[in-house]
Amino acid sequence: MSAVTVITLTSLFLLSLHIAITAGRLRKIEIDRAAAWPEVLDLIISSLQSGASISESLANLGKIGPYAVRDQFALFAENLVKGEKFEDALTNLKLAFADPISDQLFETLYFAAKFGSKNTIKVLRELSEYVSADLSLRAEIHIRFGWIKNSANLAALAPWILFLILRTQENAKVAYLQPTGQLIMIFGVVATLIAYLWMSKIAKLPKAKRLFTMQILAK
Repeated sequence: MSAVTVITLTSLFLLSLHIAITAGRLRKIEIDRAAAWPEVLDLIISSLQSGASISESLANLGKIGPYAVRDQFALFAENLVKGEKFEDALTNLKLAFADPISDQLFETLYFAAKFGSKNTIKVLRELSEYVSADLSLRAEIHIRFGWIKNSANLAALAPWILFLILRTQENAKVAYLQPTGQLIMIFGVVATLIAYLWMSKIAKLPKAKRLFTMQILAK
């Protein structure tokens, strides 16, 4: 096998590995954050019921909140200590999370802090129930269709298992050492990579659209 082919195949393999690892990490962060919101809402509700202010309730999440979102709320608390306006600190939180659930939460808290609302806790409870139900439904769908994705992964791996078996045959080994055989291997790696990326894309559940994307401005 020529050096060019080895370098090409190695580069494609490393690229595929990097994409898979990066996507896995981002997916884990996304799942951990999504799973944290019901607990965040419950902590905020408990804090408000105990008499704490909205800013204090959010700042406390930097210490007692779920680890997946604790850093962002800790930064929110630091910004408030530095004298940043509540609206600006809340906007920074929205930008940090860029999530439909957090958008609804922060908008609700902003209007409650700005204009006052007797129904804030009720709204937060309804939001918590909605988030929990949505997460439960998505988890059920993920479990039911997980075997389909696993089958697709196996289908992408199967040709390469067959390739390794064929490589044990002398005739096939010689054939793959030829320029045409090496070109076929490169094409196979590219096709497998494209198929894997396409499979991963269509396997993702659609995300809810963000409705409150504008900055929270002090008036």
